[in-house]
Amino acid sequence: MPSFGRTELLLVLSFVIFSGMSYLWISPNFTAEKLIVTPKKKWTPPTGIVKPPASCTCPAKSFDLAGSIPTANRADIQKRRAEEYKKHQARTSSILDTLLFAPSNSPLQYPIQGFTVRPLVPTLIPGLALHRVQRSGYKVSLLVTKGVLCLGSPSDVPSVEGGKKRLILETLSLEELNKLLADVTYTLPVYHIHTGDLVHFSFEHHEAVFPIAIRQPSAPVLFDMGTNVSDQVTITTKTFMRYKELKVLIRSLRQFYKDVVLVVADDSFTPENITEENVLQYVMPGGQGWFAGRTLAVSQVTTKYFLWVDDDFLFTEKTKIEDLVEVMEATPELDVVGGSVTGNQFYFSIAYEEGDGVTGGCMDRKPDIKFQSLPNYPQCSIVNGVVNFFLARTDAVNRVRFDPKLKRVAHSEFFMDGLGQLMVASCGHVSIGHQPKGANAQYGRFRHPGKDDMQFKSTAALLQKPSTMYPLRLGRIPTDPFAIREAHVPNLY
Repeated sequence: MPSFGRTELLLVLSFVIFSGMSYLWISPNFTAEKLIVTPKKKWTPPTGIVKPPASCTCPAKSFDLAGSIPTANRADIQKRRAEEYKKHQARTSSILDTLLFAPSNSPLQYPIQGFTVRPLVPTLIPGLALHRVQRSGYKVSLLVTKGVLCLGSPSDVPSVEGGKKRLILETLSLEELNKLLADVTYTLPVYHIHTGDLVHFSFEHHEAVFPIAIRQPSAPVLFDMGTNVSDQVTITTKTFMRYKELKVLIRSLRQFYKDVVLVVADDSFTPENITEENVLQYVMPGGQGWFAGRTLAVSQVTTKYFLWVDDDFLFTEKTKIEDLVEVMEATPELDVVGGSVTGNQFYFSIAYEEGDGVTGGCMDRKPDIKFQSLPNYPQCSIVNGVVNFFLARTDAVNRVRFDPKLKRVAHSEFFMDGLGQLMVASCGHVSIGHQPKGANAQYGRFRHPGKDDMQFKSTAALLQKPSTMYPLRLGRIPTDPFAIREAHVPNLY
């Protein structure tokens, strides 16, 4: 029995020791396993560009502008284009383009939109306040980059510091703090007509950033609409060695509109004098080109709108200028509204990817693509470009202009330059006719560009547009429905 007792005791002790060692081994490992679980961090939103732009990929059957430039000149041209693009970005970008996020559960109140100041003018920042906090003391900070901050009215509070880029307000009373915040002014100490600033507003661990738009107001350009179409619209056209067609156009115009002024830009090599009443002929040096003529014609318009027509168009009973004016007046945000030529609207959309700004982007002109209909005008739709028959706001078109370097066939480029600047619509209920196509061998030699012209146009397009490729289908919008054909080469202008 005694020996059995000792054995039993040894077994019990062995079990206890083994169990203790097992616990000591398992316990720390189990604890370590729990400790490696990383607690979730509080999410902090970014305050800049979330995703930088990347290079775009053009679809198949696209025209590579860079590839059309001779190898010997390509690197130099691309370098100059990149330098010009950087200057363009510096001129057009703004601190107001910075992506901002509103903090959640923040006691800070501040303006988020619509706060605009004039340069050099001290302006109260509206809506600054602190809410829903109870402290024994309060301290807030405001920081700007371009302007200066100060209190708009004299204050005896000795704890106000700053008065330049940073302003610190500290009080014992929340009510007193909010009174001070209501007196904070912002001033841009230098003159700039169009820029912005960001204000960093902080209290303890809370921080908010809000924008200030800085604008020099400009005087509006207003036109007297008068009582009839002749007070509202000037008709513009460009002619080149087609006086027979021009005279037919004028006769058809006077059949329906006797008093509307017609401005003719004429770059014929042997100009003929047009003596018709209410026709203003401006003779240019010979062969100055399509867009130079458009620019000259529009520069002489004194009415709110101008109607662009080709010199071989034909006014009919369906050419109701007043109907286009009605659409424009009812939709003030519109800049251009196109009609149809012999029943065809020839509208198109332009898809543009900016790319990374170095290698360029992609621009794609897609025919027969329209967006939403205009309110109250179901026959009209928003588009990016229209046919050569359109009514336009004179001041809006002058801001975009027609590039005078484009001498031959040119149309789509105006809407490319106006993309993002011009609101365009196409309406099918107003139409103009097209004269039968006549034989004019001398005109035809200048009408269609040759190889050298295409080489120049490709170079100009690469330099002027921040795009490296255009689709093959990009080309002139045909105004003659009987001459529509698939282009075998990209007719950029």
